[in-house]
Amino acid sequence: MNKYKQFIKKGVAHPLESVPFHHKAPLKRILMQDEKACPDIKKTLPGSNFHIAVHIITKLPKKIPKYSEPHIHNCDEINLILSEKGKLKYKIILGDEEHIVSSPATIYIPKGIKHSAEVIGGKGIFICIVMSKNYKKSLIKK
Repeated sequence: MNKYKQFIKKGVAHPLESVPFHHKAPLKRILMQDEKACPDIKKTLPGSNFHIAVHIITKLPKKIPKYSEPHIHNCDEINLILSEKGKLKYKIILGDEEHIVSSPATIYIPKGIKHSAEVIGGKGIFICIVMSKNYKKSLIKK
């Protein structure tokens, strides 16, 4: 009866400022999978090879603080920007290019590309999937 229960796990609140190259942000962050940041998740998602975090944006201050520094991973990353009404907007920097992206959108970041992402308006959900089970180990030292 509980053969597959190990593959089901609730996410845990996890502050963005605990992530390298990130600072306090006007959003709620739920960590869904990361071997080192939340060891209890590792026990329930065997074989998963991803860092997954969900950022929920419900109310933004008039002045949004800068909270993401450019950084590089040694693996690919996918970002999903979602909103029921298509109003969530992010500033995405890939290499030396800056893009304003509105929901719904998918951003693919190949390994080795310097990048950052910050909400600039609206409400919705931003999902970050780093193709490594350990976010910190996926970073390339400058």
